[in-house]
Amino acid sequence: MVTIAAAVASVGLVGAVVFCLIKALFAVVEFRKMSHLIKQFPHEPPHFLFGNLLAYPGPNDEGLKFQREMTGKFPRTQSAWSGPFFPMVFVSHPDTVRIILKTSEPKCYRIYHLVEPWIGDGLLLSKGQKWARNRRLLTPAFHFDILRPYLNIKNKAADVFMEKLTRYAERAEYFEVFNDVSMFTLDVILKCAFSYDTDCQQLGEQHPYVKAVFAMSEMAVKRFFQPWFHDDWLYFLTPTGRHFRKCCNQVHEVAEEVIAKRQQVLANSKSVLEEAKNKRRCLDFLDILLTAKDENGKGLTPSEIRDEVDTFLFEGHDTTASAISWAMFSLAEHPDIQAACQAEIDELMAGRQSDDILWDDLSKLPYLTMCIKEALRLHSPVPFIQRELTQDTDIDGHIAPAGTEFRPERFSEENSNSRHPYAFIPFSAGPRNCIGQNFAMHEIKTVLAKMLHRFTLVLDPNHKVERFESVVMKTKTGIRMKAVPR
Repeated sequence: MVTIAAAVASVGLVGAVVFCLIKALFAVVEFRKMSHLIKQFPHEPPHFLFGNLLAYPGPNDEGLKFQREMTGKFPRTQSAWSGPFFPMVFVSHPDTVRIILKTSEPKCYRIYHLVEPWIGDGLLLSKGQKWARNRRLLTPAFHFDILRPYLNIKNKAADVFMEKLTRYAERAEYFEVFNDVSMFTLDVILKCAFSYDTDCQQLGEQHPYVKAVFAMSEMAVKRFFQPWFHDDWLYFLTPTGRHFRKCCNQVHEVAEEVIAKRQQVLANSKSVLEEAKNKRRCLDFLDILLTAKDENGKGLTPSEIRDEVDTFLFEGHDTTASAISWAMFSLAEHPDIQAACQAEIDELMAGRQSDDILWDDLSKLPYLTMCIKEALRLHSPVPFIQRELTQDTDIDGHIAPAGTEFRPERFSEENSNSRHPYAFIPFSAGPRNCIGQNFAMHEIKTVLAKMLHRFTLVLDPNHKVERFESVVMKTKTGIRMKAVPR
């Protein structure tokens, strides 16, 4: 019996070894095929171990300059290796970009999985049938009828921000733009997502939820530039990884508590609209999620609702803060253009008792809109749009000349009509474009219009601004300016 058992064990061991060898062989064959395909694209010779990483100056202004030079050198497409095993293909011409973005290929998992413990399997990370179903269910949450009442929230949050700028102005004090703008966008997104008031613009990071969100954002950025910690198993053994998980749990507990309470309230109400009226609030993102039903009458599960709320917060906080901050920088850098925006806003506000932005006002600020789009072009909040191809894709194209001068007229109606639809995509494009782009643009217009109506922005002449590419476009040194009352 012992001999038979030993023989069976030996056969099992041999089978396991053979299975592993076959899998390894298939992996080698697939890797060689992929390497052969990647080599067909124009490229710089990669290092056998580091790939093309050694040539990259870093996520700063020099790195951005390097990327422009590479785009000029390879006028069609370019391949590069991140280490010995991870190839990438860079495309920048609208025609080649369209090939990638017109499909619903998933986001690059190697990058975005770093925040998966936080945002779960929401629209940003989900794929296939789940992504398609949930995208259909969430689209009504961004209909204009839903977005219109949010403008009141944005105006009130902007007023709190303006009070802070007034205090800076009274002291003729230069302030760091990103910090205050980030608190403003977080204030807006929390109230619009699930009517959660943290008073973060006044309290800063004193609120535990706000502290956890900012800590996770900072840790995710640091981990992005530490590829040796991209493996979850290793990362969560470190003190930073354990702290990240602790912050995730804090944020999830708050979201789950709010969701459970809202579900209980809705169970005793005839409709979400009735509940919202009783609470004297507008319908928020959570209301839409709780009542969304697919074609089979099935709604989202509690975990799916939490994932989508956290994804909405993640995507609508830092990116919008980056867009507003760089728009403020661009306008302060060009006083004549800033003055033209102010003249447009003053004309709109003439004779009013309040400078609140009304719904119809959003379409009556064409020059400000052009300036916002030009700032998005020069300082894109999301430096790279990444996709993970699930099938072989034929890519070809030509390079378009890039401009570095701030010139809002690029986005005049005439110039926009003649532009390739994939030449300017700050919110991505195609099926997986940013579902909240109108929400974001309304927020940016509202706060900038109020700001420019009350103040003139002046950069600190003794402070050098250095861009820093991370998950969103930020700065290594911050942006310092002062607000001069008009």
